[in-house]
Amino acid sequence: MSDARVRAAIEKMEAWLADPIWEPEAGALDAWNRDFLEAMGQAERAPGWAALIERAHGAGRRLEDRIAVLSAEKDKVQAELERQGRGNRALKGYGANVR
Repeated sequence: MSDARVRAAIEKMEAWLADPIWEPEAGALDAWNRDFLEAMGQAERAPGWAALIERAHGAGRRLEDRIAVLSAEKDKVQAELERQGRGNRALKGYGANVR
C-alpha cells in the first residue's frame, strides 16, 4: 500500500482546519481517525514519510487548538445560560413576594 491514503487523510483534516466555520463533530472525527490509523498501518513509509508525519502532527495540534477554543466558547454560553436561569428564578421569586 502506498502512502497516498495517509496523505489523503492528512489533506482532508487540513482542509477541515482551513475552514474557519468548521466545527469538529465526534462522529466525523472518529471515522477519520479509523481511516487514518488503517492507512498508517498499511503505509510503505516511502521517502517523504517524515514530512507526512510532521504534517499530521501539525494538523493534530491545530485540531487541539480548535477544540480548546470551541470548548471555551461552550463554557461561556453555559455560564450565561446559568446566569439567565438564576435571574429568571429571582424574578419569579420577587413576583411571588410582591403579590
